[in-house]
Amino acid sequence: MTRNNNNKRNLNKKLLENNKSISRVKHEYWNILNFPTIDLDIIKKWDVQKLIYHLKVMFSVEGYCRKDLFNKESEYKFRLKQIDGKTFLKMTRNDFFKMGISGLLILHLEAEILRLHGYYNNENYYEPEELLLKFNDLEQKPYLLRNNNISKENFFNKMDLFQQLITRKLSKVPSIYELKRFLLTPLPIRVLVPSFCLLNNQENSNIYSYVTPQEQCFREFGNIIPSSSISLPFINALTYPYTSNSSCQENNLICYNLIIDALIQGTLSCLQSQKSQWIYMARNFIQSKEDLLRPDWMCWINDHLIIHGVELPENIEWDVGIQNIIEKTHWKDIYYSNLPFKFVYISKGPILRWYVFDPLRYKIILISQDFDLDRILDRLRMIRTVINIYNVLDSIRRNWVQFKINKSTHPLYLTINRDGGTNIEFMGNFVKKSLSTQKMKENFNYDTIRKIYLETSHIKNLIHCVDLEGNLSYPILTKDGSCKIFLHPVGYYYYPKNELEVKSMIKTILQVLKEMHQVNWTHRDIYWGNILRQDNGDWLIIDLELGGPVNEILQFSLWNRWPEQAVIGKPYLACYDIYQVGTLMDELKGTDQYFNNYSKSFIQFKNLLLESAKDNNFTAEMALRHEWLSEMNE
Repeated sequence: MTRNNNNKRNLNKKLLENNKSISRVKHEYWNILNFPTIDLDIIKKWDVQKLIYHLKVMFSVEGYCRKDLFNKESEYKFRLKQIDGKTFLKMTRNDFFKMGISGLLILHLEAEILRLHGYYNNENYYEPEELLLKFNDLEQKPYLLRNNNISKENFFNKMDLFQQLITRKLSKVPSIYELKRFLLTPLPIRVLVPSFCLLNNQENSNIYSYVTPQEQCFREFGNIIPSSSISLPFINALTYPYTSNSSCQENNLICYNLIIDALIQGTLSCLQSQKSQWIYMARNFIQSKEDLLRPDWMCWINDHLIIHGVELPENIEWDVGIQNIIEKTHWKDIYYSNLPFKFVYISKGPILRWYVFDPLRYKIILISQDFDLDRILDRLRMIRTVINIYNVLDSIRRNWVQFKINKSTHPLYLTINRDGGTNIEFMGNFVKKSLSTQKMKENFNYDTIRKIYLETSHIKNLIHCVDLEGNLSYPILTKDGSCKIFLHPVGYYYYPKNELEVKSMIKTILQVLKEMHQVNWTHRDIYWGNILRQDNGDWLIIDLELGGPVNEILQFSLWNRWPEQAVIGKPYLACYDIYQVGTLMDELKGTDQYFNNYSKSFIQFKNLLLESAKDNNFTAEMALRHEWLSEMNE
């Protein structure tokens, strides 16, 4: 009895050590970001145990493929048939069916045999041509997709299964230096497409590295599996017409744009779940001068620009595209937080290259081969690259907490609609603000807006109107009656953390108001949403559209932030702006952790400003002389 217990303990200890060994070695043997290239002569020497070890590692590496597929039953079947490395390399679908292997596992095993026959050369991956036609012999038995661990309803619902099988969940975000190799990684399975899509490409056997005839895949009850949504980009890649024969370069560029949209935007759209739309994409259509300042194609995750495309005619040099990317990147933390990189592509006629922007060196690095959009195989390789880019984007999304920053951020080149009639778009060094025709008719007077921006353009720490070159300018009234204002500088929302920061902010606001009042203008819209901070630490007061002349008779009453004296039919006095500054300070009482620590001088000054609306002679200059503000260094 004792001897048996010792034997069990020794056996358990040996199994535990073996499992630990596999767990420890697999990360050295098979890094998901750097898939191994194994010489065929080495694989042919593998015995049964070595092949099973290889497959167990493959199906246990986090995020590579479904862990439950290669189980003890599968391992037993390989041992029973004595499948070694040399035998495995020659196996076909029929051989797996004879072993009783399930369809989903076959999808992965076929892809792995193809991958092992493929090879890397000069950092590019090449498909095994001689094997591919054999793998897609129509006389082979069809896949029979069956998996007892998933209900039929969930398994085939909208074919989400294939999206899950073709993507990988990376446990970490790759570094810039791991990206080039990872983007070449072969797909875990081949995608089902209708066989008629393959008719015109039968002579190109390499396409079967990416697709397989849909008619070769049956459901459990003998029905042909319908194409999944991820099949659509592959079908487009196989069937979209060539453009190289066209004589018109402009038409060619448009056609290539359509192909790029189908391969990149189409693929990313199919991969994200309909229940969770976390990727947003847009193409830039040139309709005005400012449209030229955006990239040609853009993709955001969590309102952060993560892919940026530049599309050039064939006769333009690559360096022009690279410079274009640098100029339109505007890498600041208010746009990119702490993202480690962003993907970039440049297309020049039919040729497309993928790059990555490195913010530390502020340069772009080539991470792909040249893709010829007039070649079917290159279109398929593009989709493989985009799927692997999706895997990286997903890893960024799932690890987002490590890229967040304390300050507020803005989406670069993404239009934000406010109150239905106002659009805001951050364009790097300035902000485009658009006021609708309806908004202008109901709330604003163009001549007043134009004049206030012109006559306050000398005031520091106040928002200014500029032209597209950054020179001081005035708002633009369009033919349809809407108004465009290009604003500079750019700031971000920041809530002061202590009394010293509050003091700095209040002093800046009062100084701006003093100078505005001196040129006979009032702001009228002082509240937290219009107080920003700049990258240099200075405060910034924005939004002059509601402003007007000192002592102007009011035609409307704005809101409850104005003092009760500011009513329709009465003049708007300069001291009413100062009252709103007091309201800002009063609202700090909502932050209990700070409010209880404010000095008596702060409380006295706040109360003074809240009473200023009753004193027509109280000015911003008088407020600036208060002792609380004179103690800036305390």
